[in-house]
Amino acid sequence: MAAPPWFYAPRENWTGTEVELSREESHHALKVMRISPPDVLTVTDGRGVVARCAAARAEEDLLVAEVLETSEHRRPRPEIAVYQGAAKGHKVDDVVERLAELGTAEICVYSSKRSVVRWDRAKIDRLGERWAAIARSVAKQSRNPFLTQASGGVSWTELVRRIAREPLAIVLWEEAEFPLRTALSGHADRIALVIGPEGGLATEEAEELADAGAQLISLGPQILRTQNAPVVAVSALLYHYGLIG
Repeated sequence: MAAPPWFYAPRENWTGTEVELSREESHHALKVMRISPPDVLTVTDGRGVVARCAAARAEEDLLVAEVLETSEHRRPRPEIAVYQGAAKGHKVDDVVERLAELGTAEICVYSSKRSVVRWDRAKIDRLGERWAAIARSVAKQSRNPFLTQASGGVSWTELVRRIAREPLAIVLWEEAEFPLRTALSGHADRIALVIGPEGGLATEEAEELADAGAQLISLGPQILRTQNAPVVAVSALLYHYGLIG
């Protein structure tokens, strides 16, 4: 028997006994998946709650499901945040998709001196919506009870400020002397990775991040593309902490 399909509903759409899917999720359930009462489906709030539900009714094209049983999950540690340099085309889309499959907690896209692309506020908002939709789709496909939070529009000043607050921050820089493993401890609750843009980080930018408390590390002699470096680094972290492999 096939496993029930997964859907996402934010916490505010839940009551004690029912959950209402958004218009987009309802369309997928009712029109694409052809779900109707009393079909069974799985709904997550993207924050660790997973519910086995039964389709109850459709109200104005919104599917309402009865909550049959719930389970709560804890996010694996360390949670990983990736600060990704802005990149042209669909490269950031690819990064969001691959990192969401790996269970990355957060992806923030920032701009820097060597960023090839420059986005205005309207473009950033549209991209943010697209990245969030990609992350939701991947979470459902991979049956992950936690959504990856994907956003853009982080300035260089804000990036440095955020890195200064991170408990463990690692900057991937091709000129760094030390390998990734030297920056890792036996236990960590959260790790932030900074990935340079297509043109890489300027020396003064890398030094500014180091002054904010980040460790400059190298993944090896090969120069990886900006869309590949975060996938390799996150996979290495997951392996090191026993979360894959």
